[in-house]
Amino acid sequence: MARVVVALILRETGSRDSRASMGFLWNLIEPVASIAILSLVFSLLHMTPRLGSNFPLYYVTGVVPYHLYSSISRKVATSMRYSRNLLGFPSVTVVDLIAARCLLSALTDICILIIMVFALDVYYDLHLRPDMGALLAGLGMAMALGLGIGTLNSVLFPASSVYESAWGVVTGPLVLISGVMFHIEDMPQRIFNILKWNPVAHIVAQMRHAFYPGYEIAWVSPAYVILLAAICFALGLVGLYRYIFDVLDI
Repeated sequence: MARVVVALILRETGSRDSRASMGFLWNLIEPVASIAILSLVFSLLHMTPRLGSNFPLYYVTGVVPYHLYSSISRKVATSMRYSRNLLGFPSVTVVDLIAARCLLSALTDICILIIMVFALDVYYDLHLRPDMGALLAGLGMAMALGLGIGTLNSVLFPASSVYESAWGVVTGPLVLISGVMFHIEDMPQRIFNILKWNPVAHIVAQMRHAFYPGYEIAWVSPAYVILLAAICFALGLVGLYRYIFDVLDI
């Protein structure tokens, strides 16, 4: 399985290389540049961060974990459609396709996080000492949720184009209600009690806690996020093995 997954990752990397003259490097440069520009714009607007005094760091610690979840979920959800022809090979399974896209997206976004945090640390002389336990927990939660929801959607997207369109509409405001730009704890209690059921908000808060130890996250539950991810992943795998060939008409 490991050899098949590595081969699929190399294939995925090669297909991305063909879409840009700078090759796979562009997949790192583009999001890093986008995050850097937005951080600069918000800084020029003199936006005060909810934590600390450096807005770019506050923004990065929120948007990168959100992007990690979103990227993995999106890539895994389209893995069957993207690599449907490979399912005809006996050595390639649906788990291989999912694992390859999940790992490549995760490694890409982790590299983005390392680049951005290192750049901010050097440029602003922040002397960052993140809590590695909390940091790894946040990354793990984002990867698990992206994998779980992406696997479930890899069955539902090909089955219904209406559902795929509706999913895009419903999850569009997700970045606004996940604590990327503001803390959901600052909302009225009635609204907070609703928003805290959003698993992505738990991921963002967990990641922020790694860089801001004084940030209290008693409401965050890694077990809730992992359980939800596991349920979605299990349902997705059942659907893949029972219905995906009928859905893709292979």
